[in-house]
Amino acid sequence: MSIATPDRRKMFRAVLFLISGVLAVFALGISARAAGTRILIIPPDDGYGFQECLASKSACGLVVADAWCEAHGLKASKSFGPADASGTAMDEERPANIKPGSFLVACGDAVN
Repeated sequence: MSIATPDRRKMFRAVLFLISGVLAVFALGISARAAGTRILIIPPDDGYGFQECLASKSACGLVVADAWCEAHGLKASKSFGPADASGTAMDEERPANIKPGSFLVACGDAVN
């Protein structure tokens, strides 16, 4: 028993449709994971006194930035620095209306 030509075409189209749907879902999943950076703002009046560490980009700044990200359920920090500085990698993702003297911390995706 062979499948008639019109039936073969319908089946071929259905298989192609399913394959393209699976590939589209896969591609959207990859792009959603790739854009996984969140910017957190540390206000100047946080009460913890982190400003010296974050401003100097020292080892203690990295520890503070990583801890701030993890405290918000995110992965380790990717970068950090004063919000007043321009020309940083975070400029395109910079939130609006930030208090002067604040610091920005770019964190990885949420921890699962």
